Amino acid sequence: MGRSDFGSFRHDEPRPRPRSLIGSRRDVPNFIQRPPGLHTWTYLRLLRAMRRVLNELDRLPERRLHPVVRRRVQTQYENQLGRIRRRLGLPVARPRARTWYRTTDAARLIGVSWKTLVRWVRAGRVHCVRADTYKRPRYFHRKELARVIGSLNV
Repeated sequence: MGRSDFGSFRHDEPRPRPRSLIGSRRDVPNFIQRPPGLHTWTYLRLLRAMRRVLNELDRLPERRLHPVVRRRVQTQYENQLGRIRRRLGLPVARPRARTWYRTTDAARLIGVSWKTLVRWVRAGRVHCVRADTYKRPRYFHRKELARVIGSLNV
């Protein structure tokens, strides 16, 4: 009935928990077994950190943030949660496959040096798209890289 100094709810009233829009608690088991080799205190610290990050993700929809900032904060919390889950031995979602690769990343994917990849572009062996910015970086499409990898294996 009255407002306390620590919030809008009294201590005997249960505080409602908002559900996350992204379903952050959907795949979290009720009991997480301690992985072998992980210290007990580290395990407890990771559980507390996981609970804190999940609560922050649950409270994110009600925070007044710019949409770009909201997306960045959500990504930051999801990355933290992924690192915690990996350390606890829980399954972690894989990142989406990239569509476009810069020169060094494409060369790493193919297994050649970036200079070789640039030579292949000049020779017409590989197709790339150049950006209209100052330094005009090269971008390679995933399908083009798959074609090149297939031609190398033959």
